[in-house]
Amino acid sequence: MLRIGAGRRYAEAAFELATRDGTVDAWQRDLAFAAGLARDERVARDVDSPAVAFEHRRKAVEELLGGHVSPQALNLALLLTKRGRFAILPSVGAEYDALVRKSRGIVAATVTTPGALSAVELTAVRTRVEQLAGSKVELGTDTDPSLVGGLTVRIGDRLIDASVRGRLERLRGRLVQGTS
Repeated sequence: MLRIGAGRRYAEAAFELATRDGTVDAWQRDLAFAAGLARDERVARDVDSPAVAFEHRRKAVEELLGGHVSPQALNLALLLTKRGRFAILPSVGAEYDALVRKSRGIVAATVTTPGALSAVELTAVRTRVEQLAGSKVELGTDTDPSLVGGLTVRIGDRLIDASVRGRLERLRGRLVQGTS
């Protein structure tokens, strides 16, 4: 739990700097790139290892990120490296993305269907989800064959279950209640 909070704090600081400097999108790209490296367990383990001298870890981070991210994002990665927290970069990136969406009035949503949606179906679902959310939506898709038919939509912590499986489970619950 501590790592999630720390990721949020670093993301908030980066977002504040980016907003002030007008570099919100650049920071988002840089954090996504750095987070991709930190997701590699070997890289994160080696960069966060207290058994390796900081100077060697610093050089490794500079070589990995140097030509790919801004100096400010590199400084953040080096700060995390110094504190042995390079591995939280994916959390920092995710929290930063959430701050960007919130500042732009965009809600994240995920639609889950039994199979892949066509472009036309996806457009229709996006339109309906935007109506339900009352704002622009960043829509992710997922598949779950156990839904049988229909779909589920998760908007933040709200779940809308319009799947065949969900309807059957609700019917089963009503039938069981009626017999006991």
